[in-house]
Amino acid sequence: METGEYNLKECTLRFATYNIWNDDSGQEKRAARILQELQAVRADVVGLQEVTENFYTNYLCADAAFLHRAFCKYEGEEEGLAILSKYPLTELFFLQTSPEYAYSNALNVLFSVNGLRFSLTDVHLPWDSVRRQEKQITAIDRYIHLQESRADFFVLLGDFNSNIHSSVHRYLLGEQTIDGMESHLYWDDLQSAHCARTGASMTATLDFIRNPRWKGEENISVPMVADRIYVMESWHKVALRNFRIFGTEEFPETGLCASDHYGVAAELRFKK
Repeated sequence: METGEYNLKECTLRFATYNIWNDDSGQEKRAARILQELQAVRADVVGLQEVTENFYTNYLCADAAFLHRAFCKYEGEEEGLAILSKYPLTELFFLQTSPEYAYSNALNVLFSVNGLRFSLTDVHLPWDSVRRQEKQITAIDRYIHLQESRADFFVLLGDFNSNIHSSVHRYLLGEQTIDGMESHLYWDDLQSAHCARTGASMTATLDFIRNPRWKGEENISVPMVADRIYVMESWHKVALRNFRIFGTEEFPETGLCASDHYGVAAELRFKK
């Protein structure tokens, strides 16, 4: 083994998360726009939420941009989670099938790039119960930490249905406990990291004011940074190279954006 061999183990990856809105509103035309948004992001790995079997089979599986895919539907529902990857997925676990992990709405996959091992978890926490959110995020976090010997880097992304002041977010950052439990190693939120380095303001991804889904409706709901990408703190080097919010364009044929959520994308360099 030559000196510095481990320095050669590095790669740059683009990740994205997108809640694609399982709703009949302009669905067929929105489907084409969703695919366009995903193609424009040019991500290497994407986590999607609110994916129906029809959308997965007829649209995602027909898209040659991603050769490797995983889809798991929630029991008794028409939608679920999907992960698209340009790299082979070596393992998959759907936490929603496990009472040990609180039947959590989460899909975990493992993959490798340039000798580096990755664990990625796509989540969609429940919107209607903070208590269930807390139970699920602690279970998801516990499952991921059990993989510490099996991956070098850990990415957690999805629709958390909570804002950056929530117990879910604060738990992941290591700023509070839930039921006496804490996350350790902690997680870093990439939009927060981007804003801290650039001076930009945080951008809501579930925007009840500007997203045309709510155009003409009277409401007092506060926009939320609901969709997030986290990377677990690591002894190895992780650099944020680029960050963007996508899916904000309103299309004339529908009067809607591609989804009622905006997507989040980030480019990271990993080095071991």
